[in-house]
Amino acid sequence: MSTADHMHVLHWLPIEDRWETISWDAWGAFRGILAPAVGLSGISGGVHYFIVCVHDDGVPVNLIPHKYMIDPDGRIGADNFAGLTKAERDDYNRIMLAREYAPGEEDRLNAIRQKMGHVYYPPRGSHSALLRALPKRPRLDSAARRVIRSMQAASPA
Repeated sequence: MSTADHMHVLHWLPIEDRWETISWDAWGAFRGILAPAVGLSGISGGVHYFIVCVHDDGVPVNLIPHKYMIDPDGRIGADNFAGLTKAERDDYNRIMLAREYAPGEEDRLNAIRQKMGHVYYPPRGSHSALLRALPKRPRLDSAARRVIRSMQAASPA
């Protein structure tokens, strides 16, 4: 199974009150994974919110919020909103993609999340549209459900 088979990405469109799907290939190119970063088509400069949805048979098991300052050319600008170090960003990205925690990883993730606060969460007005955009509802005991509850409690208006 490829990464694209169990992950997809959503981009918040506030004017349209909806989340659009971004292809995994476009997301990888945008993030500069395996090659220099390429701008996303149709995305203007400014702050943009994305959610990486990790799923198993279409059921979300984790949601990973992203917030980026986008340059006018559509590429990611300087945006370390949470003030994380490179090691913290690398650990966060690795642990968030893991299906299970290795020893000590849950504590590491909690420490990073504590430092980050909720700066990457999308605005509160996006939550209903997010639930509509998910292919299926997350299980009650899933990380995805915990992220949704946390987003609802902590997101900016």
